[in-house]
Amino acid sequence: MAQALKYLYVEKHPNICGGRAVIKGTRIPIWLIFRRYRSGQSPEEIQTAYPHLSLSQIHEALAYAFDHLDEMHADIEANTEARWRKRLNDSSSPSS
Repeated sequence: MAQALKYLYVEKHPNICGGRAVIKGTRIPIWLIFRRYRSGQSPEEIQTAYPHLSLSQIHEALAYAFDHLDEMHADIEANTEARWRKRLNDSSSPSS
């Protein structure tokens, strides 16, 4: 029987980043690490951008991302600039 994976450095909490997966103890979403990696950055380059993260945290974030690809793609799509602009426009338009 398959056993559920446990992640030491990944957590989800409803009051942190809308309940999305983040690196434990931070507000850095896993999708952000994954997006940087998919754009060509190495784990070491990602660590340069976030020096307070260990390589272990970054590697585990990537492992989580690859284990949850549908979730990552949905999170990335939900956080595109176009989606944020639409949300801002929708919230600033007067009610009908």
